[in-house]
Amino acid sequence: TRETISLFFFSVITTTVAATNSALFKIRENYFRPVENTIWEGKTASPLSCSQRCAIQLGCRSANFLVCPGELGLFQKIHDKHRIPLRRTTTNFLLFFAGRTKSSAVRSCEYLFDQTSARSLPPPSGVYWVDPVGGSQSKAFQVYCDMETDGGGWTLVWSYTFTNYDDFTSITNAVTPRPNWPVHGFDGISTTAPMNETDYNAMSFSLWKQLGRQFLIKSNINNWLVCHPGTGSLVDWREGDVNCRIVKHVTNTCNDALPPSFLRFDIAKGVTLCSNKNPYSHIYYRFDSSDKSAWPVHDPCGKERDNHVKSVLNPHGNIYIRSLHKLYSFDRQTSSVYRDAA
Repeated sequence: TRETISLFFFSVITTTVAATNSALFKIRENYFRPVENTIWEGKTASPLSCSQRCAIQLGCRSANFLVCPGELGLFQKIHDKHRIPLRRTTTNFLLFFAGRTKSSAVRSCEYLFDQTSARSLPPPSGVYWVDPVGGSQSKAFQVYCDMETDGGGWTLVWSYTFTNYDDFTSITNAVTPRPNWPVHGFDGISTTAPMNETDYNAMSFSLWKQLGRQFLIKSNINNWLVCHPGTGSLVDWREGDVNCRIVKHVTNTCNDALPPSFLRFDIAKGVTLCSNKNPYSHIYYRFDSSDKSAWPVHDPCGKERDNHVKSVLNPHGNIYIRSLHKLYSFDRQTSSVYRDAA
C-alpha cells in the first residue's frame, strides 16, 4: 500500500505579544513553496514543531512541512501544476528568507541582513523585495543587495557607465544615466532601481534617505569608498565634511593617497568628492552627468587627472546606501506584519 503524503505550508501573518514570543501562522495544506529561497532545512516531528522552529528563526517568514519526504512523484506533480522549481529532499522541513516576495518585503537590504545574520548565516547577495517607506508592501519593489562588502547590508541605488570612456577627460564624457537629484539641464535620468551592478539605472533619489545615510562607492576603474556623513550628507543633498575610507584598492596607483573628505554639489557638474571645500581642491570622484561641460573624474590620486584604470571592459560604477548603525535589535513586539501571497 502507498502512504498518503501531505504537505503543509506555513506563513507568519502576525506576531503576538506573549512571554514566549509566539507567532500566529496561516496554514495551507497540499501547497508547496519554491525551494530556492531556503535558509535552513532539516527534520521535525510534526507541523507544530515545524511552526515553532520558524517562530524562533529570525528572518523566517514561511516554511514547508512534508509528512512523508523523499517522494519524487509527488514533487513532480507539484512542479507540473505550479511550474515552480523543486528538488527531491530527504528532509521534511524548510525555512525561507523574508524579502523574496513582494508580500514579504523588508525595509532595506540592511534590515534583512541584520534580521537573518543574528541567528543564522546572512542571506546571499542578490535581488530582494524592499519597502523603504513601510506600510502594506503595496509600494514594494525589487533591489539588489550586497551582503558582503564591508560587513554587508548595502542597497544598490545607482549603477552607471560612461558616455566616452576611451576619451575620458573629454567634455563629451559623462556618467549615464543619472539619478533625479537636483541638478539642471542634463538628460538620461533614471528612477528605476538597478537589479545588478551593470544594470544602468538609478533608484528615485527621494528614497535614498529612507535606506540610510552611509554610502558605498564601487567602481572597476577607481578605488572603493565607504563614506559617513558629517556636516555633509549625500542623501540629504547637503554640502560639507564627510568621513571616507578606502575599503578596496582597485589600482596600485597612489596607494598612499588620502581619501576625500568633503562633499560638494554643483548644478553644472553634479556631485564631487574632494579634499576640501575649495572648488579647485583635489578631486577623487566627480559624477558629472553633462556631456557638454567638465568630465567625470575617477582619480585614485585625488588630483583631478586621468589616473583611473585604463582598458577596462564594461567600465562602470555603483552607489549603495545603508544606515549609520549596521546592527539592529529585532523586537517581535514591533516587527512588521507580513502576509503571504494567496
